[in-house]
Amino acid sequence: MKLSYKILWIDDNIEDYIEMGIKSEFLSFLENLGFIPLIDTFEDSNKAEESLKSTKYDLILSDYSIDEKGKEKEKQGDVLIQKIRDGGVFTEVLFYSAQKNFDEIAKNLYRDRVSFFSLVGDEGMREFRSRTFRLIELTISKLQEINSIRGLVMAETSELDNTIIEILSCFLADNNDDTEKIRTYIIDSVIKSSVSNCDRANKLHEHKNAEILKERVFDADKKARTIGRLIKIKQLQNTEPFIDFYSNYKKDVLDIRNDLAHAKSDTIDGIEYLIISKKDGQHPEKFNQDTCIHIRKNLRKYTDILKAIRETTLPHLE
Repeated sequence: MKLSYKILWIDDNIEDYIEMGIKSEFLSFLENLGFIPLIDTFEDSNKAEESLKSTKYDLILSDYSIDEKGKEKEKQGDVLIQKIRDGGVFTEVLFYSAQKNFDEIAKNLYRDRVSFFSLVGDEGMREFRSRTFRLIELTISKLQEINSIRGLVMAETSELDNTIIEILSCFLADNNDDTEKIRTYIIDSVIKSSVSNCDRANKLHEHKNAEILKERVFDADKKARTIGRLIKIKQLQNTEPFIDFYSNYKKDVLDIRNDLAHAKSDTIDGIEYLIISKKDGQHPEKFNQDTCIHIRKNLRKYTDILKAIRETTLPHLE
């Protein structure tokens, strides 16, 4: 499971759909589900096939009549899907066409995970939107199992950790009073929380900045606290979205990661729950699409916040 959702859209009149705002509707729909959306559009099927070699898509949309040949369009939808499947790509595909007899054509074109839709009629374009929305929901429903969302949180939290390290590494590259404050803060925070690793922590004063940042005792919680301290040093603490960074990051990211790491799933009265173990006992919480959307949106939010911190405190990196 990942935060990005990618659509490949093939149509030699794609600009018409863009002008009607349909592409924007698809992007907004995915954003509301907590994804970072990407829609690659192609007017040429050969270029689309090349893109498929390097990019893994979650959904493919295609006009069934593609690639102009002289005055007539060669109907290549069945050829295209065969090439896609022969290439080992088993992504969901929706073919559409304004041909009046397309329903009859589609009956003879069945492929696994391939849908066909006729755009004929006043309601055709509206139904095309709805059909695409339903396919998006179908594809993500297969990914919203507890183990998948657990993997997403672990992977994305690691990415956030990496971004924090990048920010701190660049900040500490300079030698001034502010960098010394951050360096001292990191070392002090590690020492205070490292009873069993006290000897190791005390030796951190002998380490270079890059070595300190790689120490396991400088864990995700301390990294987040250090970013909070950096925000104060740069006097950003009263500016959105940096207000109370650490407590919000802990609640929205770290606590969720820790809960998922040790949670188990159970079905109670037909409803799936996460059974989260805490000091005061087990806490069942409903696990559904809303849960997944909430988690994705939080991960996206802090990806953007850390990007803003990097741009604000280290503008020379952008």
